[in-house]
Amino acid sequence: MNKTIYLRDEEVPIWERARELANDKLSPIIVSALKRFVADKEAQGKGFERIEISYKDSQDHGLPKIKAFHGKWIYDLQNPYPIANRFGTCFYSVAETTKGNFVFFINDEEEERSNNYEFLVYPSLQAAAADPKVHGAAINAMEKRGVPIEELDI
Repeated sequence: MNKTIYLRDEEVPIWERARELANDKLSPIIVSALKRFVADKEAQGKGFERIEISYKDSQDHGLPKIKAFHGKWIYDLQNPYPIANRFGTCFYSVAETTKGNFVFFINDEEEERSNNYEFLVYPSLQAAAADPKVHGAAINAMEKRGVPIEELDI
């Protein structure tokens, strides 16, 4: 299917440069940009935002990483949920994604190893609560978000 895109005169140079760099194959680039635009607008319409998290992954030899997704914070990066343990304090930032998953970004500030970061994804808060690493934060996130009522027909 052919579609026509109209450009203003001042936009032609960027179009030509992009076409040149893409070896005359702009369609995949345009479709990719449109997918991101649609995802951003649909997420915003549902109260979600694009979230970017930059960190050094302690599970991958401290390599720098940036993860991005659409989500809603339950506990954001500036106000994480703290849990004290015998080694120090772990700080949990928790977000729900547009696909119904839950991201746990953990800053583990133990005395011996400072600034240990982990990025974990769970299919539900119930699944996260089953993991001892994030159990307390998952339970608290459930309570903060609102525990759903289970209607019984008994």
